Amino acid sequence: MESTVELNGYKITEAGDVITQLFKYRDNYNNKGKYLGFKSLHEHYSMSLGNCTDWTGFPMSGKTQVLMECLMNTSKFYGWKHLVYFPDVGSNVEIIADLIHKKTGKSFNPLDRNTIEDKEITQAIDWVLEHFKVLTKKDVKAKLTPIQFWDMAVELKKHDELHTASIDSWKDLNHPYNDYGGYAQYLEYVLPYRNQIAEDNDLHLHTIIHPKLTEKENGKRNAPVPYDLKGGSEWFNSGKCMITVHRQDPTFNLAELHFNKIKPRSNGNIGMIEIWFDKEKLCYFEQSNPAPNVYEKTFACKQTI
Repeated sequence: MESTVELNGYKITEAGDVITQLFKYRDNYNNKGKYLGFKSLHEHYSMSLGNCTDWTGFPMSGKTQVLMECLMNTSKFYGWKHLVYFPDVGSNVEIIADLIHKKTGKSFNPLDRNTIEDKEITQAIDWVLEHFKVLTKKDVKAKLTPIQFWDMAVELKKHDELHTASIDSWKDLNHPYNDYGGYAQYLEYVLPYRNQIAEDNDLHLHTIIHPKLTEKENGKRNAPVPYDLKGGSEWFNSGKCMITVHRQDPTFNLAELHFNKIKPRSNGNIGMIEIWFDKEKLCYFEQSNPAPNVYEKTFACKQTI
């Protein structure tokens, strides 16, 4: 009889532990993740279950809007459902308003020409809340650690369909650094834990993290990279997909997406693309012609109530 030796949470792998996963790994080896609405984006990044993405960028760079649009498109295209904790965006009302704005292309600003009507809000809210579970703080004194958030996503998936869980931003969670001997040691524990939670439960876990300011060269600030995050080496070592959203001029609607690390390889590759932001519809579009002011608005921007 074959004996199994275990020690402190470790064990020698046996064939029965991995045979099913090996079949799945072979069959899916070259499969990309989900298409997110942009041809140029799909070359570099696609969203697959069992994976993680870290997003960074300076304030007002548009990183949250890019993530929200990717999540919105997976719901439109594939029916995906998401847990979101977005205190950086604002209140639950502001978060849901942004999602409805993206869904309908209609603004909540009464001064805009495309102001949303009551009927359109009531038509959209049920769809939005079916696909987005918006977590908000009920008690002002409540604290939530990243591990508690990811564990909540696992529990939600057991009782209801769930595909992704997203944090915006890392600074808004409770981080017991001292319990782990410091910030670096804390990241050494929580980031691999996150990766394993995603893989074991077929979830995609997104995290938005603010960078430190980078130095300016010739009057321009460089796009931040993973090493510009606090504890950057730990983020990069544990990271799966790492993306920077960058705007040289926050008042201009051109955004650069820098793909710093993409794993697995089938999901895309490193590089950079440019996309444009339509403030009226609160969505992004790709430029299809280099001539000035000639753009193609992709399916991601179409009204789909």
